[in-house]
Amino acid sequence: MNIYAIKMAGVFMISTSTVFIRTNIVPRWMSILGYALALGLLFSIGIIDWISMVFPLWVLMLSVYILVENFRRQSEAGLAG
Repeated sequence: MNIYAIKMAGVFMISTSTVFIRTNIVPRWMSILGYALALGLLFSIGIIDWISMVFPLWVLMLSVYILVENFRRQSEAGLAG
């Protein structure tokens, strides 16, 4: 069950990175990093023990980016208004 859950996390990362590339929500390098990490999840889950930490770290990276961008836009809107 653990192996299949990690593989599904990889599939989720691929689909989310595809959405990010098509909508330009995050920088392109973050989307490409998502593809690379997802491939790592899909192909090395039985080989590398710590690879299961890639998904939570990727989600953390995206969350911090979105949070920083949100604060940046609010501060720019406050200065303009």
